Amino acid sequence: MLEMYSTNAIVAKIRSVYGTMLTMDDFREMVAKRSVAEVADYLRHTKRYQERLRDIDPNSVHRGLFEQLLADESYSTYKRMCEFQGLEDKPFYDFLLKKSECSQMIKLVNAVDCGLQHSFVQGLPRYVMENSRIPFLTLAKCRSFEELKARLKGTGYFRLFGKFRLTGEGRVDFTDAEVKLRTSLYEQLAEDAVRSFTGREKDELLRLIRSEIDVINMINAYRLKSFFGYEPEKIKRSMLPFTQAGKKNMDKLYECSDPEKMRAMIEAGPYGKYISPDDDDIELGLRRRTLYTMKHTLARSNSAPIALYAFVCICENELRNIVRAIEGVRYDVDPALIYRLLIF
Repeated sequence: MLEMYSTNAIVAKIRSVYGTMLTMDDFREMVAKRSVAEVADYLRHTKRYQERLRDIDPNSVHRGLFEQLLADESYSTYKRMCEFQGLEDKPFYDFLLKKSECSQMIKLVNAVDCGLQHSFVQGLPRYVMENSRIPFLTLAKCRSFEELKARLKGTGYFRLFGKFRLTGEGRVDFTDAEVKLRTSLYEQLAEDAVRSFTGREKDELLRLIRSEIDVINMINAYRLKSFFGYEPEKIKRSMLPFTQAGKKNMDKLYECSDPEKMRAMIEAGPYGKYISPDDDDIELGLRRRTLYTMKHTLARSNSAPIALYAFVCICENELRNIVRAIEGVRYDVDPALIYRLLIF
């Protein structure tokens, strides 16, 4: 009985914070601003971000730092939820840090391979530096992939890096590296869900994770077919090996002869409901579908882990929308066009 009370209290707290998130009207106001400083000032007065941005000077804050502060707030919100009733004791509740580590490791591999270590350090979120056991700042000093791999000895990444495919010039096959890193991440998340929960909670978490992967695979497959003309077997090798839609259905998608047929197949299936004929790319519609799934899940679930996973995905979407709005304002893009590219 006490456990059920605690779960209900956590879910209520999550929904309370969800109620402070930015609305479509907030984003209409933001995209109409004339500078990043005006956007920063607007966000500084919202309930969602006023505490985190209270001490910044909108006229002098660097855009990169500004975006990092927003990311820090999302992570802090997530950590407060985990710590509310000692949720961090279960392996699954570290999922956001694991996701962030994976994203930063992908960027680091590319940065070291291309000599862009300085840019990587500038964009490294503070919460990752403060909470990850991976010494990203030290690793960013590496000058080659081999040096980077050697520095990772003793971590779970060392063996994985040894499996990366190299090109004829001895450089990292970046697509292969990204697939292997993301595959390792989602294998870990699924394992953590199975270790931490049973019954309907476990099944629902696995469904959400696999549905999220389906969307990632559909977006990537469409891009590889549209922009690079990849053949089916090459597309399959570039996909994450998990699916909610079913391997047979996904293989049919990868085997489409052209991007138009691939898009038509996606639009005709359960993931295509939110793709508009006016969308130049299927990504917007597919991400709308994911957002709808997470909002619907948060509204109906009384399970703490399920509500938290859905809530964090919604927060990640909000952050992407903010960054996109900032970029649009910075480069003086038409407000109506910026707004059409946001995902609600």
